Amino acid sequence: LPWLDKPQREQLAERENVPDALLSMIAAELAQALRSGELEPILYTQLEDRLHAMSSIQAGCERILSTPLPFAYTLLLHRCAWMFCVLLPFGLASSLGWGTPVLSAVLAYAFFGLDQLGEEMEEPFGLEPNDLPLDAMVRTIEIDQLDALGERPLPEPLLPQGYLLQ
Repeated sequence: LPWLDKPQREQLAERENVPDALLSMIAAELAQALRSGELEPILYTQLEDRLHAMSSIQAGCERILSTPLPFAYTLLLHRCAWMFCVLLPFGLASSLGWGTPVLSAVLAYAFFGLDQLGEEMEEPFGLEPNDLPLDAMVRTIEIDQLDALGERPLPEPLLPQGYLLQ
C-alpha cells in the first residue's frame, strides 16, 4: 500500500483478488509507458516476460490455497499411523522384550508427528506459526528492488518476534 496512490488503493478495495488486480495494474502501467515512448519495446518485452512469470506463480499459489487435500487422504494417513503403532509392539516383543514399549513410543511419536506435520502444511498461507513468512519474503524482495533502483535508505529486513518470522 505505501507504493500506491489513493485511486489505486480504491481500485484494489473493489477487487476480490488483490494479487491479480495488482498484476493487472502493473501490466496497464507498462503498456502506457510503451505507448508513450518512455519504455523501449525490447525492455517492455523483458518486463512483460517477468510479469507473466509472476502471474504463473501467483496462479500456482492460488491453486495451493484453494485446493484442500482430500479428506480420504488425511484419514488414510491417520489410520495407517494408528494401525502401525498398535501392531508394532506385537512384531517387536519377541526380539526386544522389555525394550518394546520404549521403541514403540519413540516410533509412535515420530509417526504422529509426521501426521500432524502433514495437517500443518495443508495451508501454508496464513498467520499461524508454521505458515510461510510472506511479509518477511516480500520485505526481502522490496529491499532488493529498492537497492537495484539505487534508493536509500533501504528498509530493515523483518526480524523474528518471539522466535516467529511473520
